[in-house]
Amino acid sequence: MLLRSFRSLWTAWRNWSRRRPFAGGLLMILAGIEMGALVAMPVELMIHTGVAGVSSLVFSGMLIVLGAVTWFTPNQHVITGSLAGFLGLGALILSNLGGLVIGTLLALVGGGLAFSWRPVARPPRKRRFGRKGTRRRGRGGESSEGEAETVPLPASTTAED
Repeated sequence: MLLRSFRSLWTAWRNWSRRRPFAGGLLMILAGIEMGALVAMPVELMIHTGVAGVSSLVFSGMLIVLGAVTWFTPNQHVITGSLAGFLGLGALILSNLGGLVIGTLLALVGGGLAFSWRPVARPPRKRRFGRKGTRRRGRGGESSEGEAETVPLPASTTAED
């Protein structure tokens, strides 16, 4: 019983993560965490350090948000991937060498993966058949897949001039 529920949970997770740029979003979030963890200090001290401390928090927060947006709205993958690449390059200059270059590399690779991701088409649904191998009919003469039944057109009449 427990094994079945774990399998169904794993199958649902796998299906969810395959339909979105999961690896790109994960690398963006990891880049943000790495950049933010490097400047973990009290805010008063961070303000005294200047641009490097404050910009590190800004860049890390934006990368984490971009990673989450990439996961939950995969149709925005081009925008989030591009912004992550630009933020990674900006962090290289403005925030402690972009998290000692590791954060910048993670942001660039994650942004590139998100930018180049292509959606995977869902497999077609299996057709359901009735007892004798014919498709079941729904309301209004439609088959169970939602395809309308083809009906011949009435004979055309001549137009009056």
